[in-house]
Amino acid sequence: VMFNPSVTTQQPLSLGQIYGHVTSGELFNNGTVSVRNATESEEDIEFVGKLVVEGFERKFVHATSRASLPAMRTMYSNNMKGRPPLFYERHFIAEYNADKAGVCVLRYHGDSKLFPERDEDVPPLGCCDLCGLALLNLATSSEVPAGKCYVDHICVDSRFRGKGIGKVLLDMAEVDAKKRGCKVVGRNVKDITSLCCCGMWCLTGEREFALMEKVLL
Repeated sequence: VMFNPSVTTQQPLSLGQIYGHVTSGELFNNGTVSVRNATESEEDIEFVGKLVVEGFERKFVHATSRASLPAMRTMYSNNMKGRPPLFYERHFIAEYNADKAGVCVLRYHGDSKLFPERDEDVPPLGCCDLCGLALLNLATSSEVPAGKCYVDHICVDSRFRGKGIGKVLLDMAEVDAKKRGCKVVGRNVKDITSLCCCGMWCLTGEREFALMEKVLL
């Protein structure tokens, strides 16, 4: 299944556009929106954790509870600490007029072994919350096939939606995938045509997902 044209409406940015005329540390800058890799700074880690949990709040609430959302942000932020440089190259932060505005997280084949989950990243939680997280992880942590790139998370702060930031981040995902020799970029989207899937509902709080893939030319 190809990406929805309403999501990706233009050709991916060229390498010249991405790497030309940008300041040190940036991957793209059009004067308003810029994109760079995340760092291990407290500011970046807190922003990514906050935005990912807000963007997928419904799933986290289903797995745990609304009262546990601060713990989910802490867990995601903890997961980003002390990782090798390649880990941060998987995380892109978009800024709008120098304000952090969006996040895109990619996964490639073998990443589950390169960046394993760590028990110490999980803050103290009750048994029900831990069980819910285990079910959510079961539904969302499948291995990425060789030659493919998977968009694990893409989130834009509500203050900056409608400004093309998601489009820029998707373009960046395509450029990164091509750079790493991938032929396909994929991501899960909510399947509005599905009537019911009890198993998926128990795991994620959604009835069904569809894997949308785009072949990179």
